[in-house]
Amino acid sequence: MKFLISVLIFIQIATIGQEKKQEVYICVSPTAIAYHKSKTACKGIRSCTHRIQKVTLEDAIKKYKYRACKLCF
Repeated sequence: MKFLISVLIFIQIATIGQEKKQEVYICVSPTAIAYHKSKTACKGIRSCTHRIQKVTLEDAIKKYKYRACKLCF
């Protein structure tokens, strides 16, 4: 029983600080400027005629320099 409690405490401590990175969708196009919550629910991303890619929110902002979509965020 002590072993089980120790393992559970270790797992709890090991996962502290590990937050799940939020993922968003971007249209990989030279004219695209926004990231989106969903690739099907937003008419902004549905109008994309290029490749749609799932990226982390951090990458969308820092790497691609995109802003939040005004329709779905």
